[in-house]
Amino acid sequence: MIARKANARTVLIVSANPERISVWEKLFQQKNCRVVNEATPQAAFQTALTLSPALIVLNLDLSPSAKLELCRKLRAATQGVLLLLAPSEEDPYMFEYSGAGVDEQISTSISPVALVIKSMAWLVKREWIALV
Repeated sequence: MIARKANARTVLIVSANPERISVWEKLFQQKNCRVVNEATPQAAFQTALTLSPALIVLNLDLSPSAKLELCRKLRAATQGVLLLLAPSEEDPYMFEYSGAGVDEQISTSISPVALVIKSMAWLVKREWIALV
């Protein structure tokens, strides 16, 4: 589902969890973001190529190697912020995800509002850096 707003930033949510998607979508739309949802790595990559989103929130249950591959593909497709939600911030692959283009790895226990606040801070940082 795509919600269109004038001058909206595009946010790509990659998740197979409809409850989380619904909550995140509403919160991002309140921040004047256009939200696109994808549930598979292939669809996420194609959407990233097509739309070049300003922000990607990745929350898929994949093997570490599949997650790393998807992160590399998404980073190659867009320069937008890439946030990876993971069950634990103690993930042994944390440094590899960073090397694959993840801007920040966040615990899945984060509240939806905190995730949106953190996401908006990343977007402002990226926009500020682009101006410098």
